Amino acid sequence: MGKRKILVIDDDAGIRNLCREVLETEECRVSFASNGREGIGKLENGDFDLILLDIQMPLMDGFEVLSAIRSVDKDVPVVVMTGFGTVENAVRALKSGASDFIVKPFEMQEFLRTVKENIDAGGRSGEMSKLKMIETILELNRTIVSLTSLALLLDKVIAIVNNIFQPEDVAIYLAEEGIFILRKHLPGNTLKKRFPVSYGFEEISGIFADRRPQVTRTDGGIVRIPLFGKEKNLGFIDARFREGSAVTENEVKFLEIFAIQAAIGIENAMLFDVVKNSYLNSIRSLVNSLEAKDSYTKGHSEQVAYYSFLIGRQLGLPERDLEILRNASYLHDLGKLGIRDSVLLKPGPLDEKEMDIIKRHPEMTVKILEPLGLRKEEMDTCFYHHERINGKGYPTGLKGDEIPLSAKILSVADAYSAMISERPYRKGLMKEEAISELEKWAGIQFDNNVVDVFVKMLRENEATGEEYG
Repeated sequence: MGKRKILVIDDDAGIRNLCREVLETEECRVSFASNGREGIGKLENGDFDLILLDIQMPLMDGFEVLSAIRSVDKDVPVVVMTGFGTVENAVRALKSGASDFIVKPFEMQEFLRTVKENIDAGGRSGEMSKLKMIETILELNRTIVSLTSLALLLDKVIAIVNNIFQPEDVAIYLAEEGIFILRKHLPGNTLKKRFPVSYGFEEISGIFADRRPQVTRTDGGIVRIPLFGKEKNLGFIDARFREGSAVTENEVKFLEIFAIQAAIGIENAMLFDVVKNSYLNSIRSLVNSLEAKDSYTKGHSEQVAYYSFLIGRQLGLPERDLEILRNASYLHDLGKLGIRDSVLLKPGPLDEKEMDIIKRHPEMTVKILEPLGLRKEEMDTCFYHHERINGKGYPTGLKGDEIPLSAKILSVADAYSAMISERPYRKGLMKEEAISELEKWAGIQFDNNVVDVFVKMLRENEATGEEYG
C-alpha cells in the first residue's frame, strides 16, 4: 500500500492517531480532518486513494459528508467507521454510496485488510454485498435476541428498517385473536391515514402461503415482510417506499433473512411477557392477600401505582420507565408478608424494636422477588423507596442523587397514599393537610422536584373537579 494517499475524517483524536500509526507503518501518506467540512475542503484540494469516514460527528454527520464526497468525487472508495450496535447505519451508508464499513473497536489486521481491499478494488457500487449482508445480520441479531421487552424489540425492528432503507413509513402488525393489529409505527407519522389499524386474516393470508420468508411487493409501493413463528404466523412488517425508489435483490434477501431473526426475537419476547405477566399476577395476588389482612390498607398498592404513574408521566419518563415504576409500585410492600401480624396490624404507634422489624421489609421484598428475574430497576425501586434525601432513611442511608428517581417518585406517592388513608389509631388527613406535610419534608425526606410536580398536579386536579385519590 506504499505511497497511497488516505484521508481520515473523524472527530475522535484517538482514532485519528491510531489510523496514523497503523497506516504510516504501511508507508501510506495520511491526511486528517476533525469534521466533515474540513474533510470536504481537503478532498476538493487534492486527490485521495481512500477515505476513512466516521458516522457520528458534529456539524455534519457521516451521511451528509458522504453525500458531499460523492458530489465531488464519484469514484473514490469510502470506508465508513461505526460503533458496535449501530451497524444498520453502516448498511445505510452502503446504500448511500460507501464502499465498505468497519465496526469500532476494530482489530488492526481487519482494519488493514479492509483498507487494502478497498484501495485495490478502486471503489465498489455501494450495493450491499452478500458477505456484508451476512455480517450485518449477525451483528443485528446480537441486539435483537438480547431484548426481552416486546415494546423495545418492536421499536428496534422499526428503527433498523427505517435507518437502512429510509422508507416513508414502517409499521409492524401482530396477530391477535384472528386479526392482525397495528402495534408499532414510525414515531411522528400518522400511519392510520396510510395503513389500516387492523387486517383480517383472509386479507393477508397469501403472504404466509409458502411458510418461508418472502418479500411481497403490493400496490402503492409497499413491501410486506411476513414474520413466522414456530407454530403460527406472528404478523408482518409493512414498509411504504417513496415513488421512484427501488429495493435491490440483495436488499430483498437481507429483508428475508432479517425477518427470520426479527420473528425469533418477537416470539421470544412474547413468551417472556407471558411468563413475566404470570409471575406478576401471582405476586399481585400475594399483595392482595397482604392488603386483605388489613382493611385500612386495601387498595394501597394500586393507589400508589396510580400516583407514581401520574408523576412519572408528568416528569416525561419514557414508556419503559413508566412500566418499571408501575410494577415496582404494586410490589413495593411485598416484604411485609414476612412480618408477623402483631407488628404489622398493631392498632397504634410502633415501638423502636417493632419499627426495626418494619424497616426490614424492603430487603424482604427483594428476596421474594429475586427468583422472578425482574429488571434491576424494578428491584432497586422497591429496595430504595424508604431512603431519604438527607441520607437518614433506610435500608442503606443513600442521599440526594444517589437515590434512583423511580424510588424518589414511589416514596412521595407511598407517603401521600398512607397519609390520606384512615388507620385504627388516627383519621386520614385531608388533601391539603397531606400536601402540607409533603411540602414540609421536601428537600429533607422527599425530592423537591417530585413534590412540586405532584402537588401541582393535585391542586390543578382539584380545580377541575376531578379526583386522583
